[in-house]
Amino acid sequence: MSQSDESLNPAVSSDGFSTFAEAKFSLDATLSSYQELNADDDTKKLLETCFKYFPPDGQVNLSEDVCGCRNDNELRQLAACIDTGLLRPLLSKGGKTAAIRTSPHSGFHDSVENLLSLDFPPASRNNQERLRRNCLKRDGYRCAISKTWSSGHDFPSGESSGILQAVHIIPFALGSFTSDDERQHTSEVWANIFRYFPALSATLNISPEDVNREDNMMAMINPLHEEFGQFHFALEATQTPNRYRLKRFPRFGSVYTFMLPHDGIVTLTSYDPNCHLPEPRYLQLHAAIGNILHASGRAEKIEELIRDLGETGSLTLSKDGSTNVGDLLSVSRLSLLA
Repeated sequence: MSQSDESLNPAVSSDGFSTFAEAKFSLDATLSSYQELNADDDTKKLLETCFKYFPPDGQVNLSEDVCGCRNDNELRQLAACIDTGLLRPLLSKGGKTAAIRTSPHSGFHDSVENLLSLDFPPASRNNQERLRRNCLKRDGYRCAISKTWSSGHDFPSGESSGILQAVHIIPFALGSFTSDDERQHTSEVWANIFRYFPALSATLNISPEDVNREDNMMAMINPLHEEFGQFHFALEATQTPNRYRLKRFPRFGSVYTFMLPHDGIVTLTSYDPNCHLPEPRYLQLHAAIGNILHASGRAEKIEELIRDLGETGSLTLSKDGSTNVGDLLSVSRLSLLA
C-alpha cells in the first residue's frame, strides 16, 4: 500500500476497534454524556444515525472519531463537518457549495492535503454523449427503474417510452471544479467520503475524476432522475448480486409511483458485455446518505435552505434578522468567494 493510500484510508490501529460491537459500545458510551446546547442541537442524533447507516469499516472510523473528541464542542464540530462536508454537498447535487466546517481531528486535514498533492484533473464533459450511449446500450435502452423504453431508439409497439438520461450515482459535480477554492472543497468532500466509505478509495483509484464512468451511471427517465438525485428513493442491496430493494422516502413524489416496480425489486442487467453494471459500492453510498438524510431530519432542512436561497442563487435575508446566513452559505456558491 502506498503512503497516499494510507493517508486516505487509515487502517484501524491496534488500539482501535476490531468489531462492530466494540465500536458501537464505545460510541454509545461517549455520546451518552453529551449535553445539548439547546432544543435544536441534534448532534447526538446525527452521529448515531450516521453510525447506523455507514458500512462496517466506516462505522469503526466514525466511532474512533467520536471517541477521539475531547469535549462536547468537538463532537458538535465533528457532526458539523459531516453535515456540511458530506450530506449537504451530495444533496445539493454535488455542487461545490458549502463552507465545510473543520473536523476536530488532524487526520482529516492530512487526507485533504494528500488529495490536493495528487493534483488530480477535473472530470470532463467531453465524453458525456459517448458515456450516455454506452449506458443506454448496457441497460437495453430502458430505464433501469421503470423499464420505460428510450424514445430515441426502436422499441416494441404499444410499450411506453420516454427520454432517458444517463444518471450519475455519485454526482458528476463531485469530480468537477474550475478554481483552487473549488478543488479545495472537492478534496474536503472526498476526504469525508473516503473516511466513512473506505472501500471507495480503491474502487475510484483515489481520483474524483473517475466519477465520470459507466459503472457510476444508470439509464433513467427524467422524473425518476430528479427523485434519485434528491435522495427521495434509493436502491438497497439484497443477498443476490445486482438485485436491489427500492426504498422510497417520505418526500418521494407520489405522482411517479406508477413508474416503480410493483414488487419493489430492481434487477440490473447488462446487455453489453463490454460495459460494467453500476458499482454496488456507489449505490451503497447513495442509499446510506439517503437513509441518513431522512432518518436524521436533515433532508427537509437542507431542501428548505435550497428553496430559501431561491432560483437566482441570491441570498434573501429576513427583515427580522432571523436568517441563518451560515446555513444559507452552506448551500450556495457564495461561500467560496469569502
